[in-house]
Amino acid sequence: MTRIAFHLAPALMLAYGVVRLIDGRDGQHGPGPAWTVGHLLFLGSLLLYGSVIAGLWGRMPAAERGRARRITAGALTAVAAVGLVTFVRVAIIDIVVGLRAADAAEKSALSDRYADVPAVLPQALYEIGPVLFMLGLTALLVQHAVVGPRRWAVAASPVLLVLAFVGIAADLDLLPAGAALIWLALFPHTREQSRPAPAHRRAEAPATA
Repeated sequence: MTRIAFHLAPALMLAYGVVRLIDGRDGQHGPGPAWTVGHLLFLGSLLLYGSVIAGLWGRMPAAERGRARRITAGALTAVAAVGLVTFVRVAIIDIVVGLRAADAAEKSALSDRYADVPAVLPQALYEIGPVLFMLGLTALLVQHAVVGPRRWAVAASPVLLVLAFVGIAADLDLLPAGAALIWLALFPHTREQSRPAPAHRRAEAPATA
């Protein structure tokens, strides 16, 4: 499932971007069936990114997992996961708002009403949460580029991811192109597996009589 997530998460994001473009042909986005379908695709994409984050942690080369690097990878994974949870919250609220709103004005009013739901975390965290997801995911790819196999595709992954996020942040209409870049960034890691330490680094077992 983790390997599939590396492909399916950006694919669902791309599909959401296409549906969003269709929804916006009349000059506004939602409410309506296209809004709901698009955000359901987006929610599915975000949930799969949870497997991507876990997969990047699991694919960190075992031979390079020194204490400091292991702690760093764990911290980056936690940052990305916390950000992803807040991103999932945004998608769920958008779905609920789209289903309840009768028109654009009511959609805007409901979005404001649900801005701090659930009120268990500071509002600032809800606002920066998606950024934490993007930063954490990018940093994990950077760590793979530093400690992983010396391949140009692995080294280019964080660059492609940054380009994708910058493009999406600049204009949401670029979501399909951004999703394609994210897929290209993740693709080299679909073949990366955790590796045991090389034989010459293992301690030799003591001879038995």
